[in-house]
Amino acid sequence: MPTKNHIILPKWLDDYIFNTLSATFEKKCKDLVVLNWEATDIQCYLGTYFPRSFAESYGIFSQYFQKNRNDYDSQTELTIFDFGCGTGGELIGLIAALNENLENLQEVKIYALDGNNHSLRYLELILSESKKYLHFDILHQVIPVVIEDFYDLSLVENECLKLRTYDIAISFKAICEFVTKQELEEKNPYAYLINTLLPHLSDNGIICLADVTSYSDVAHNWLPSIIDNGINSTPMDVICKNENYNETFYITHSHKQNDISKIAWRILKTKRS
Repeated sequence: MPTKNHIILPKWLDDYIFNTLSATFEKKCKDLVVLNWEATDIQCYLGTYFPRSFAESYGIFSQYFQKNRNDYDSQTELTIFDFGCGTGGELIGLIAALNENLENLQEVKIYALDGNNHSLRYLELILSESKKYLHFDILHQVIPVVIEDFYDLSLVENECLKLRTYDIAISFKAICEFVTKQELEEKNPYAYLINTLLPHLSDNGIICLADVTSYSDVAHNWLPSIIDNGINSTPMDVICKNENYNETFYITHSHKQNDISKIAWRILKTKRS
């Protein structure tokens, strides 16, 4: 029986990504900086990292909505923003958790930002296929934005944040790419993204940040510590997080039994006075 940390990729999703989209599982897939990958590279990513991101997000949000179901009972619509969505494993995992836990939902609007057009195309295909298996409607908009300077998110503001509010904002294993590319500078990138998103959250809105747990030679610190340092400098509270240093998720699909993924994650909500 699957648990929140031992997850089986849904059969429809397994069939679709591996049989229809020709995804491939490769243990030694390229690193996680995917901005310039071509379509064949993305197929490897889709078969290797997409299931892991699905498992992480599904596990995190299934637990969260089970504990906080009453906060969402009256909501029939939700709006989601994903920063650095890639092929969308975390989005599909979130959608699956919503489908199982929030029965009153009627419509979910998704705004997904990424700099790789191949990834966004695969995401659109998977979102369209997912509609067959949900009790609510999905409206989605992909936002192809290449961020040359992480510390200038004015383009993000203009393209996807202006005049919109979000109930759930997520970023899974995307910020580490900017740290890897030595764009950390003097500002904490997690704090910077949080403060950019904060004015655009709904009254009950949350932010979920998840990232790998490696050591950054650029920042001379472990990424979970950088995450926490960033959060502590913002007006947000951590309302849910992994225990200890990281959390291990196991994902089983047709090409791998119990594939392992380890991440640090935090769910944040604005501090109440």
